[in-house]
Amino acid sequence: MGERMRRGIALWGASLLLACAAPGVAVAEGPGSCPSCGPQHRVRFQVESTRDVANDWIVAVVGVTAEDANPAALADRVNRDMAWALEQARGQSKIEAKSGGYSTRPVYEEGRLRRWSASQQLVLEGSDVAAMTALVGTLQSRLQLVSFDFSVSEARRRKVQEELVTEALAAFRARAALVAKGLDASGYAIDDVSVETGAPGYPMPMRAEVMAMAKANVAPPSVEAGTSRVAVTVQGSIVLD
Repeated sequence: MGERMRRGIALWGASLLLACAAPGVAVAEGPGSCPSCGPQHRVRFQVESTRDVANDWIVAVVGVTAEDANPAALADRVNRDMAWALEQARGQSKIEAKSGGYSTRPVYEEGRLRRWSASQQLVLEGSDVAAMTALVGTLQSRLQLVSFDFSVSEARRRKVQEELVTEALAAFRARAALVAKGLDASGYAIDDVSVETGAPGYPMPMRAEVMAMAKANVAPPSVEAGTSRVAVTVQGSIVLD
């Protein structure tokens, strides 16, 4: 085996070890383990900028569920309750309303069809907490509250993400300078960079005891908007001089 072939195998083995390094750890790539050993020493790392943002968007789901031996009478009852609910919602200019799922199924007991069960939902969205809670309180006289979730509106999320991108890129440059200094490099060049804004944060659900309010209690729900975490991650690599 010639000297050139042995050298190529040794370099291939070193590259394989670097590829198997633990994820999330800054890795220096290139011939040797220090910047002075030769050009093209590459280091990969990532930084993250996060911010807790006040929730300003509400999605409430209310529904009606009923049973009856007569499917026509059942459908009429559900339709009337939902038509009334839509009429109440249309009176709120700051709330968007749209129909949710509608289902009908047979109910069997001891192998025989006894009655029918039907349900339909109404989805309410908006940013006015007072108007939303008041409407939900009104609707609970005839419908059940299924869920009440807070989240960050799309407009606010985009604005915060733009600010976090700037912060994360600055943090990436600062980390790059720190790595270069720590490895005694004379400088660095950015090799590649990717920016990830991530998925929307999980909304904060309303407390269970409020969601389980009985129809007889139609007082507006008592809720707190809370916050959601918005994050931006910048990852990439630099080449040390």
